[in-house]
Amino acid sequence: MKIILVISDTQRKNIVFVTDTLEVFSLPEAIKAVLSGKIRSAHTVKSGAGTYLRAQPTKSPKDNLDFVAYSSYQLYQAIDETKFISDSGLGQYWNAYSKSLDRLGLKRDAFIWIEGERRTTKEHIISVLHKHRNIIYKAAEHFEIDVFLLGAILIDEIARMAPFEEIRDVTASFVLNWNVSAGVAQVKLQTAKGLIRDGYYNPNPQDSKLSKKQIGKVSRKHLYQYVAESQHSIFFAAAKIQSLIDEWRPKIDLRQRPEIIATLYHLPYKKPHGKPRTNDRGVQIVEEFYPLAKAILLQL
Repeated sequence: MKIILVISDTQRKNIVFVTDTLEVFSLPEAIKAVLSGKIRSAHTVKSGAGTYLRAQPTKSPKDNLDFVAYSSYQLYQAIDETKFISDSGLGQYWNAYSKSLDRLGLKRDAFIWIEGERRTTKEHIISVLHKHRNIIYKAAEHFEIDVFLLGAILIDEIARMAPFEEIRDVTASFVLNWNVSAGVAQVKLQTAKGLIRDGYYNPNPQDSKLSKKQIGKVSRKHLYQYVAESQHSIFFAAAKIQSLIDEWRPKIDLRQRPEIIATLYHLPYKKPHGKPRTNDRGVQIVEEFYPLAKAILLQL
């Protein structure tokens, strides 16, 4: 088993290790795997700061762990792009992930494609939406929004994150000092904080740290535990949709423009105006993922 991708934290300490078999290890787990002989491409080194890993000596500098290392910030940036240099860490991981999809032996239409790349199988999307079907309906009903649009936006988020979900989950706990995304709906912590502050959704009104007076001071680590939960993540997504409708109402009725909601949902803040434009992502959500969400959510 060989390490093909390393993720470092904000202090450039290597914290997550991914192998060519797509197994994901935290540093303590990776050390155990190396000592047991499960991972043979690295060895342990002890220093005053603790134990860390180094690649086994080879003639190729590309086998050095630093060559395949990415910062956690670069990881989150790259998730939406999926354009990697083939021999880089993320490039090697993406190639291994793509080969794992090849081995499934499925036809082209069995996959979710985004920007020309397979992200995951429709079967995976179906299983996730079925699992959270009741929550999706409750969130849409609570905020009086289109349940199938909410489902379509979730499909987009689930599909984009699917190749990196386990890496994201292991990495996130180490980098909560910045604005990470969390949960099935990939809600950013700063977005969740704003929705709580503006009174759209509070995952736990009994938690004094989430009150309108205290929310500005709440730590991201404390908030993450809520946003990472599927129920709260989906309710935050629905709240975000409702907040967009409310904010843009003086200029345009977004309820009649689902492709604009789907576009704005993923973009940085845009000042409302009367002539918003969609992008390719918004179009795909409405034209492809909306009917898929409808078909899935209507199944009993």
